[in-house]
Amino acid sequence: MYIIIVGLGKLGSTLTKQLSTEGHDIVVVDPDNSVVSSTVDAYDVMGICGNGATYEVLKEAGAAKAKLIIAATGSDELNILCCLFAKHMGTENTIARVRNPDYAGQSQFLRNDLGISMTVNPEYETANEISRIIRFPSAANLDSFAGGRVEIARVRIHSDNPLCDMPIHEIRKKTKAKVIICAVQRNDSVFIPSGDFVLHCDDVISITGTRAELSSFMKQTGVYKQKIKNVMIVGGGRIAYYLAKLLSDTGRNIKLIELKDERCRHMSDMLDDVTVIHGDGTDQDILEEQCIDGQDALIALTGIDEENVLMGLYVRKTWPKVKVVTKINRYSFQTIIDAMDIGSVFNPRFSTSNLICRYVRSMQDSAGSKIETLYKLVGGKAEALEFRVTESSTVCGVPLLKLELRPNLLVCCINRGGQILIPSGQDTIEPGDTVVVVSSTPGLRELDDILAGHRGYGHE
Repeated sequence: MYIIIVGLGKLGSTLTKQLSTEGHDIVVVDPDNSVVSSTVDAYDVMGICGNGATYEVLKEAGAAKAKLIIAATGSDELNILCCLFAKHMGTENTIARVRNPDYAGQSQFLRNDLGISMTVNPEYETANEISRIIRFPSAANLDSFAGGRVEIARVRIHSDNPLCDMPIHEIRKKTKAKVIICAVQRNDSVFIPSGDFVLHCDDVISITGTRAELSSFMKQTGVYKQKIKNVMIVGGGRIAYYLAKLLSDTGRNIKLIELKDERCRHMSDMLDDVTVIHGDGTDQDILEEQCIDGQDALIALTGIDEENVLMGLYVRKTWPKVKVVTKINRYSFQTIIDAMDIGSVFNPRFSTSNLICRYVRSMQDSAGSKIETLYKLVGGKAEALEFRVTESSTVCGVPLLKLELRPNLLVCCINRGGQILIPSGQDTIEPGDTVVVVSSTPGLRELDDILAGHRGYGHE
């Protein structure tokens, strides 16, 4: 697919890496020549230096023949204008990153009246993901499928966990919970485990099941945490605004600490049910003065990754019962932070790239299936996809045991009219189902791609 990416900041660079890896023809546009050059050198893409919202640059980039343009510059207005120009020039689909809260309620107008196919807000998507974790604090990360009926929860196995040194096939017998372990991260490696796979201490496991079954599993394995009522947010940026609003609307007690006086006043005016405090939330004395020991969760959302990480480490060590959530922006920190075990970690670029990659894959849907949901797991080393099945899919009606599946792939769950099945080898996939698949090989575009001999995998 021919795709133009305008803006090579954090999001644009992440999308360039992911989409070029999946075999798309990518043209990148940015006014910084050095950024364009380094991107072209790193990936198999074409590059243009210039303003992506001008006719001449879009013409040179090939907007007339592009299937998709993604406008991810630092300016909402520039992104909207870029999409409008490209659409007028013949680009079939347009995606604009729009971050300003003032535009949050105008997505329908942008889509229906201006013809922009999709708008994405990294800060809002990150806030939404964090709010899910606050509602289910036993997990380090949580992804939802089947309209919220199914979750994939990420949990670290500590030395006191009964799962240590246990083969996966014994887990169902020990816990009686209807869940399936669909991925295991061990140091820098990711495994899609078979029943004989033995779990080790410090493994990070991804578990699939309904919310009730996951809760039962976590209670039996000692990682269950009580519901969160009192939340302290440090930092007053866009993510903090969206998150404080989402959580206060659910009746939770929110305390927000922000260093800049003007931003404090603005947040106080915008958030009626939130206690906004002017101070340095990275200061130990301020945390203690604001009763961090009485909080159920601390969410570190300052603009400096190092501050967020150090704050998370300090609170996790000093008040271990407090749930810690940390935001980072730099991808280079991911491996180091995974080894630190500082709780739940979120990166806004991944939240948004999940949405955009799902949209791109959906543009290539076959007649046999459609991608409903897509998440990158364990730092992008694995994917979880939800497919909606139609009658023309070749996997229909065949017991899973008899399907020759691709290696490093697992069918995690089947949603059949609202009934959630954790499948065995005798279960079948039927038209009308939605099916959740986890694979460490990226790029699945249709359900039939799960078959080892399917030629459609990786096609254009």
